Amino acid sequence: MKIVGKYREALGRDPLDNVRRAAVLQMTVEQLNPYPRPRGFVFKARTWKAYRAWRARQANPRLW
Repeated sequence: MKIVGKYREALGRDPLDNVRRAAVLQMTVEQLNPYPRPRGFVFKARTWKAYRAWRARQANPRLW
C-alpha cells in the first residue's frame, strides 16, 4: 500500500460542522450573486446557429 503524506483533519473540525459552514458560505455567495439561479429548463434549437444566437442574447451566465 502506498501512502503519500499524512491525513490532516480539516482545521480540527468534524465533517458535519464543515458541511454546515459550507452551506452558510453557499447561501452568502447566492445573495451576492447578481444573477438569480435559473429554474431547470430545456432549450431546443433547430440548428447550432440558432443556439449560438440564443446564447449570445442571454445576460445570465448561469444558463450555460
